[in-house]
Amino acid sequence: MKSDDQVANELKAIDKLEGGASTPDYNVAPTDTVRIVVNRPLRDEAGARTGEPVRQLRAARWGLVPTWAKDVKMGGRLFNARSESVATKPAFRSAYRSRRCLVPIDGWYEWRVVDTPNGPRKQPFYMTAEDGHVLALAGLYEFWHDPADGDAPTLTSCTVLTTDSVGELTVVHDRQPLVLPSTAWEQWLDPAVADPADLLVAWDESAGETIELRPVSTLVNSVRNDSPELVSRVEPVDDHETLF
Repeated sequence: MKSDDQVANELKAIDKLEGGASTPDYNVAPTDTVRIVVNRPLRDEAGARTGEPVRQLRAARWGLVPTWAKDVKMGGRLFNARSESVATKPAFRSAYRSRRCLVPIDGWYEWRVVDTPNGPRKQPFYMTAEDGHVLALAGLYEFWHDPADGDAPTLTSCTVLTTDSVGELTVVHDRQPLVLPSTAWEQWLDPAVADPADLLVAWDESAGETIELRPVSTLVNSVRNDSPELVSRVEPVDDHETLF
């Protein structure tokens, strides 16, 4: 897992995590804390803005909690947002207009069902950039205040956009996270752009950046497992595998 410094450097952001270095996590699940990059003005100790918007590496709870939600439980269902409807869905449309972020990751997991002599089995795959650079997913973020506790700290939460899979990724799953190339980061993060609809397209493999589909251990099936072993290549189970 890339360090906070590496992610900040690759995405040209200021590290404002304010909680020390992130703990490596090889099996992130909804409601976990993840890193995001936002484009907002810095603030002084009094909370006043100190200048123009700048890219900042921040922490957020994965699972968007809309400002009007009664409690955080709603975020457990809103960890993904379909790019086809994000501009109109009540839970996402406000954030889509003005609170877009990048969600930097090393890769993500998907499962493909394969036939074996013992019946169907799910083979996990780890999708990651072939050259090892950070992948920046299109995301949205929100600030939520607990209506039942005015003294509670503000919660920052986020969601990841998804789109139709392309290329070899269709073999594993029909959907994929919306991966944004570096040329699209500025427009996606710009709050002055109210509707960057032209960016809501799948990863373009023809641009020269390719994603590796790496078969990995079924250890990843349990969120209790969390180690570098989860992203190591294994021999995949083949379709119609036989015992002889």
